[in-house]
Amino acid sequence: MDSNFVSIAKGRNTHWRYLFSLLVILAFMLVLGTIVYVIAVLVTGLINPNLIDFEDFVISDPLVDFYLYHVVNIMTVLGMWIAARTILKRKLISFITPYERINWSKILYGFCIAFGLFAVFALIDYAIFPNDYLFNDFDGTRFAWLLVACFLLVPIQTTSEELLFRGFLLQWAGKITKNPILLMLIIGGIFGSLHFANPEMEHGAFWVAIDYLAMGFIWTYISIKTNGSEYSIGAHAANNMFLCIFLTMEDTVVGEIPSLFVVTNVNAMLSALTTVVTGLIFLFIVVRKHRRSC
Repeated sequence: MDSNFVSIAKGRNTHWRYLFSLLVILAFMLVLGTIVYVIAVLVTGLINPNLIDFEDFVISDPLVDFYLYHVVNIMTVLGMWIAARTILKRKLISFITPYERINWSKILYGFCIAFGLFAVFALIDYAIFPNDYLFNDFDGTRFAWLLVACFLLVPIQTTSEELLFRGFLLQWAGKITKNPILLMLIIGGIFGSLHFANPEMEHGAFWVAIDYLAMGFIWTYISIKTNGSEYSIGAHAANNMFLCIFLTMEDTVVGEIPSLFVVTNVNAMLSALTTVVTGLIFLFIVVRKHRRSC
């Protein structure tokens, strides 16, 4: 049985097939995803014209936009499934694990450990800098809808990124080099750099870049060392869900969603250092657990 996640042997994995697969994935993500998103916006405008500014073609309610934009992630997963089945001749699950079944306990473990670390460090930051946090204007109905989106849609978004970066691209790069450090730098670097267009960069481009790159490097290295992307899938979902539920701020990619707290002052350097520390702790915990279970 093939058990090497990076050097996957299932299917047909020539470079030209990976290239053709990437074009299909990008077509679903950027072209079909955009078309479906525009259709969703237009339908929303027909249902409630007050939600859409048709002059600038923007949605006035960040929570509604938060829901609608996830159609792009769904289209991305669909594109990867089609590319895997028709071009690479293997199952979508092969972007997660080299085995026949996903290890859901790894995903849950990664989620719980990462969520716990984020909570602990957020509480420490609040204890040191309490004036940087304000309670958001609470609306029970809107917050309930936010929770629904966080539990149903955010995992789709984060998993789509993991399938692409810690799955498809990592395995393609694995055909070029087997060195885990080089693979970590290549895939983590691509993952981090593609987030540089996010509005969070306004808080301090250098340190926010370090923040994104650190996550990319650490999650990629974990996927290599644990022979699958389950732990990184759990951690990525925990990261995005924690932020969406508890913390929002100005100039963020998700907009002013009704999270519980508003961060009024962002220390980009401290945030980057926190990400590095929590990431290294997470790395130590899950790799140690993986070695014990082998």
